Amino acid sequence: MLDETHGSRYQRCKPYMAGQVLDAVVAISPENVLYFAETYIQTQTSIRERLAIAVMPLKSDPVMIACKIEAPTVEHETWIADRRYYVEHQVSPIALLAEVLKEKHLENKRIGFELNYLMASYYQELAALLPQAEFVPCHRIFDQVRAIKEMREIRQLSHAALQSVRAMEAAVRMTQVGESENDLAVRIIKNMFDGGCQTIEFMCLGSGLRSEMAHCSPSPDVPLEEGSVIHIDFGGKFNHYHSDIARGILIGRRNPKHVDIYKRLTDCYVRGLEQLRPGARACDIYAYTKELFEKAKIPFTMSLVGHGLGIGVHELPMLVPGETKGLEVDMMLCYEIRTIVDGYRYHIEDLVHITPQGHEILSQPVLDTTMLWIQPNLF
Repeated sequence: MLDETHGSRYQRCKPYMAGQVLDAVVAISPENVLYFAETYIQTQTSIRERLAIAVMPLKSDPVMIACKIEAPTVEHETWIADRRYYVEHQVSPIALLAEVLKEKHLENKRIGFELNYLMASYYQELAALLPQAEFVPCHRIFDQVRAIKEMREIRQLSHAALQSVRAMEAAVRMTQVGESENDLAVRIIKNMFDGGCQTIEFMCLGSGLRSEMAHCSPSPDVPLEEGSVIHIDFGGKFNHYHSDIARGILIGRRNPKHVDIYKRLTDCYVRGLEQLRPGARACDIYAYTKELFEKAKIPFTMSLVGHGLGIGVHELPMLVPGETKGLEVDMMLCYEIRTIVDGYRYHIEDLVHITPQGHEILSQPVLDTTMLWIQPNLF
């Protein structure tokens, strides 16, 4: 079980830093600042120029850099003792970062940066201020540290997934044939917030032939038509941790075609879940899932069959063809499969915890792959 004391996440970075000969790593994305500095700065996502930065040297104390307006939040939340603030539009956050790196004698060292997040203009400014430093990508280090979950994260993710499934199932029971896609979506969202959700991150809901669109927004003008099907893939944030659930939903009188395809899909799902255990390689799980589809005679077009979940929606492990890393105990991932037949999308996705014995499904107390059903009107 991982250490959950303040600063332990930073300590788990250090073996990776030493292995890649990095003198420091710098977290700059909202997800990694939240994870490592343990402070949530909401405007990081809405105002990209308002940087928050966690500087984590290998051999000296870390430093937190944030905009002055966010000082009350940072002072209240972060465990990092050395906190520096800039006044936006007067002092560049990159200039303050360069000062800190020089103060730490890192101006000519090898520094890991989230180069997949930092804006190009900020990178140019940093390179000009520290021309002797070597900046290398370090997001893979952060991804690897975040991939193994602490017990508090497992509990939070489990709660988020279970509440999301309950919100969806309750909304389906309340919905009638002929109501709109938006009516169903609003009920799910309300139930999500009643269950402790703070933010809806995505709500992809489409019925009929609109279900083919992977990320279809629910419409107030599209009725739920008798005999058709709904594709839903949605998630929210619960205390900064995501849920991500997908299902197919029957509308009204059961259409045998939809029932048959979803049954074949979920049979593949049940067998695929059996592969989720410590040591199983992501690429092998992907290949096995593809074989299941071929045997079930349903189209396979997926670039991935699952992904880690946590502060981010897509984290390690990624169940993709090129990933040879094996699953580890206390990884949390969404195993998901989907297919499209004659313009209709069918999809199922649940949250899975990798355990020493294999796995457990946390989004359902008992796995039920039966297609959800908006029952037909009696009159």
